[in-house]
Amino acid sequence: MRKIHHKIANKTKIILILFIILFFKGAIYSQSLDEIKKTDTIYIYIDRNKKYSIREETFGNEKSEFYKNYIMYRFNPDPMNIISFSSNTYKNRDNIKKGIKNDERIEKKSFLKKNKDIILDYAFFEKNGFKEIFFEIYKKTVYLIDKEEIKGRKIKVKQVDIACYTCFEE
Repeated sequence: MRKIHHKIANKTKIILILFIILFFKGAIYSQSLDEIKKTDTIYIYIDRNKKYSIREETFGNEKSEFYKNYIMYRFNPDPMNIISFSSNTYKNRDNIKKGIKNDERIEKKSFLKKNKDIILDYAFFEKNGFKEIFFEIYKKTVYLIDKEEIKGRKIKVKQVDIACYTCFEE
């Protein structure tokens, strides 16, 4: 009888420990809406292997410096919830004349862990609502991390513009 009691007690302890580990692991690696509200900079993580994350290279008809490196990224779950992120060397044509480029830099892989609370992915938008998150971040400085541009321990981080054309409709 004691052997059975000890086996049950040990299994219960193991299950409890696993539950605690899983609970805290989820709390450690999840983004916080409060953290996002406090910060002035947000990072968007795009994984093009996921169903609703899209990257399109766009080429303008005119031969302009503006369209040289223009790339459009989108979270595209349905026609009413499309959020676009546009990456370009320059934010607008005035910045071309002034020579002001959008920020683009290479970070170490530890950057992901250090900024985990302010790196948002598709799942975060889906969980918290596309429009709600858009309105929370559209006035902030937004950077994009494309999973396909992570090479070894180097991560390319680039400043992007964010748009949601259906978010302002009632």
